This record gives sequence, C-alpha cells and structure tokens, in this order.
Amino acid sequence: MIPRPSYDRGDRHPVRPTNRLEKEAVMAYPQGPPGEDWGGNTPYNGQSQPPPTGPPPPPQYQPQYGPGYQQPGYQQYARPPQNYLIPAILVTLLCFLPTGIAAIVFATQANAKFNSGDYAGAEQAAGKAKLWTFISLGVGLFVMLIVIISSAAGGGGY
Repeated sequence: MIPRPSYDRGDRHPVRPTNRLEKEAVMAYPQGPPGEDWGGNTPYNGQSQPPPTGPPPPPQYQPQYGPGYQQPGYQQYARPPQNYLIPAILVTLLCFLPTGIAAIVFATQANAKFNSGDYAGAEQAAGKAKLWTFISLGVGLFVMLIVIISSAAGGGGY
C-alpha cells in the first residue's frame, strides 16, 4: 500500500517528497488536506449536498415517431421458416435422386433468402422444398412398391 503524502500543520501543500516511493504517492492521490470528504462541501457553493433518498425515478419514455411507424434500422424478430434441408438430403439419398436435388436446392435458397432479409421469398422457397421433398418420397415409395410387387409376382425364378 502506498502511503499518503505528509502535510505541514495548517498548510494545504504537501511537504516536498524525498524518495521515489513518496513521489509516486504524491502522484497517486489527489491534492487536498487529509481526511477531506469528496461528498461534503462542494467547491461551487460551499454547502453540503443532502444524501439521495431512495432510488432515482425511472426514465420517461417519449416516442419519437408516430404510431405504427417502425424506426429505421430496427427489424422485428422474425422466426426462420422450416427449410426441410435434412428431409431433402435423406430422400435424395434413399428415395429418388432428381427430385431430391431440387428439394435440397430450394431448402438452401430458403436459408439464404431469410439471412438476406427476404422473408417472403424464404417462405416461398421453403414451401417448394417441402413440395419436392414429398414428391421425392412419393416417387421413391412408389418405385419400391413396384419392385416388391414384381419380385413377389414373378416367383423369383430365372
């Protein structure tokens, strides 16, 4: 701990420091008599200020714009649409490749449009991704059903 500078009796100026530690102490503390209370008498009016009584009042809100006006640069929180990317990848690998690729393309477009602020375009692309995902699922299930029926009806002989 750095000691406070010593003062002459009755004098407001400190005694000239003699070593390095006293010089640092003079620079570290504000000049003034020891024991001076910073919250006491103010240099402006010479009177002490009363302590605060309780918490300060809350700030008053004053709208700068009319009702229904959205402030510039402020966007309301929008929830991203479901993009069906994972189901699109699964039906591409497991069901039908051509329509699955279309589903993946529209799913990634939904993410890109939402991130750029085109919320309506993101909803539209997500709808198309959903459509192509279910088309891929339907075509894949139809082809599997045909394969199962043909193998059962054929008897399995060559």
